[in-house]
Amino acid sequence: MCLLGAGCTSQPEEGTPTATPTPAATGEYVFNETNNNETVTLPAGSEIAIRLDENPTTGFSWNVTSSAGLEYVNDTYIAPETELVGAGGVHVWQYLAAEPGAAEFTAIYKRPWEETTGNETTFSMAFIIE
Repeated sequence: MCLLGAGCTSQPEEGTPTATPTPAATGEYVFNETNNNETVTLPAGSEIAIRLDENPTTGFSWNVTSSAGLEYVNDTYIAPETELVGAGGVHVWQYLAAEPGAAEFTAIYKRPWEETTGNETTFSMAFIIE
């Protein structure tokens, strides 16, 4: 007999199912340009932030697309901490890894009024949500 359950162990009987390990705890994950073209595995419920340099004073901005599985939460442009005219800042998109499966975030950096030529800067990440 075990008192207070301290240090007690028991072996499962043959044929008795054992508990499956729980997935990693949800958390906050931050990605940037260095993560371009990566595939990342995250637990469902995780908070995702994608931070990309942006300079809207030049007319350029990120045109973003996200797939099912990523639930849009918010996006914000963070201006630079300088008074230099024309300095760029950072655009941050926040998502929730909402449902298990595969998901993708893609972005193209261009002026919205210009045609896409294929020479634009792009960013892409794939997510496997468990």
